[in-house]
Amino acid sequence: METPDFVYLDEHGLLGSNYYWHKCTAHGLTQEDVTSAGVTNDRVLVHKDLIAPLQEVDQELQKRGFRLYVKEGLRPEALYRIVYDRRVEKFGKETTDSLLNMTDMPHAKGLSVDVTLWDASSNTEVLMRRREDGVPSLFVGFYRGKDDDDSRKYQEMQDYLAGIMLERDFRIGTKNEFFHFDYRPGTPPNYV
Repeated sequence: METPDFVYLDEHGLLGSNYYWHKCTAHGLTQEDVTSAGVTNDRVLVHKDLIAPLQEVDQELQKRGFRLYVKEGLRPEALYRIVYDRRVEKFGKETTDSLLNMTDMPHAKGLSVDVTLWDASSNTEVLMRRREDGVPSLFVGFYRGKDDDDSRKYQEMQDYLAGIMLERDFRIGTKNEFFHFDYRPGTPPNYV
C-alpha cells in the first residue's frame, strides 16, 4: 500500500497504530477482511503532506509531557465499505451513519487522522471520554458545561488537543468527532 505519496508515521518518529488492525473483531470484521481491503499491518499510513504538521503537533504536546498518538490514518475505500456494512449489521444504520462519512470517505485520501493524547511518562493513552457515555461522547462539546471533575478534565483535554491541531491547519471532520481531523490548510478553524 505504501506509495511515494503515502508514508508510515513510525518512520518519522510519530506514534500510532492501525485501529482496524487491532479492533477488527469488535466491529464484526476478520483479519482477512482487513487484509483484503488493503491494511496489511499495524502501522499507520498517511499522506506525506501530514508528516511535518503532525511532527509540529507532537513537539508542542511534548512540552506538557504528552505525545500525539494517531489511531488511524489512511483507510482504503474497500475497508470503508466493509466497515460500514458490518457496523450497520452490529450497531444499526443510524448509529453507523452518525460516525462514518461514506460520501467523502476522508480517510481514503490519507489526509485525515484520528488522534488522541499519549502520556509520555506512563506510556499510556490519555482518556478523553468515558466509555459509559456511549456514542454521544465521541462528538465535540459533549462534556462542555458539565460540572463534574471528570467531564471538565475530558473537555479540557479535547480543547487542548483541538487547539494545537487547528493551529497546524487541521480541521474537525464533517461528523464533528472530537478526535477526527482533516488536513485542510487555508480553511477557517471550525472547533467551538
